[in-house]
Amino acid sequence: MLCIIIVSKANNSLAITFERIFEMEENDKKNSRIFYLTLAVVLTVVAIIVIAITVARRNVPSGITGGGSGSVITEDSGDQSTGLEDKNKLPSFALPIESCQLDVDFSDTVLVFSQTMGDYRTHMGIDLSCELGQEVMAVADGVIKNIWNDPFMGTCISIEHTGNAISYYKNLDPVVKEGIVIGASVSQGDVIGAVGESAMNEISQDPHLHLELKVNDKQVDPKDHIKLPTPQVKPEDQNKEN
Repeated sequence: MLCIIIVSKANNSLAITFERIFEMEENDKKNSRIFYLTLAVVLTVVAIIVIAITVARRNVPSGITGGGSGSVITEDSGDQSTGLEDKNKLPSFALPIESCQLDVDFSDTVLVFSQTMGDYRTHMGIDLSCELGQEVMAVADGVIKNIWNDPFMGTCISIEHTGNAISYYKNLDPVVKEGIVIGASVSQGDVIGAVGESAMNEISQDPHLHLELKVNDKQVDPKDHIKLPTPQVKPEDQNKEN
């Protein structure tokens, strides 16, 4: 009988011990949940503060530094907008060769007679007559976009300018000026090559430079952007008039 009582008390003690252990585990779980919930709230608040500061900084003009009455507006605050305007603005174009005369005009709608081909066709540029081997210059600042040999128009060079403009120089001498390579920067007036006789489509004409101009991917009349010299009256023509 005494053994039964002792065993019963031992079982009760074990049961109480296990209950306390379970209670402690439950409390630990509750405390852990509270800790992680608090940590999540703190991290969320910190993230919101960081985002707010970042947005506020982006809205402050780049040319303003400091704060309050001590704020200073720097001179380069408009550099970015000016740069974008410059890229979209057409440059001032100049003649690509000196002492030249207009030989064949631009004609994108009316067909003109081709001396070489013996037919009528459009002429998407202007032909500037000059001396064979005369230096050809860039009409404006830009970057060499391409250098190639066309089976009909001979040795060609294209230069990309601001304002989404591209100038094309055709019927050049096959020997390109040293340093003129794709990607090279050139300034207005820089020599890029010389007038040649490489254009098979225009071989019957006198020595000339075939010049084309594109703006916004549209072929335009170079004369609308480049002032040509006043045509000189030949002595024989003047005598005829008199």
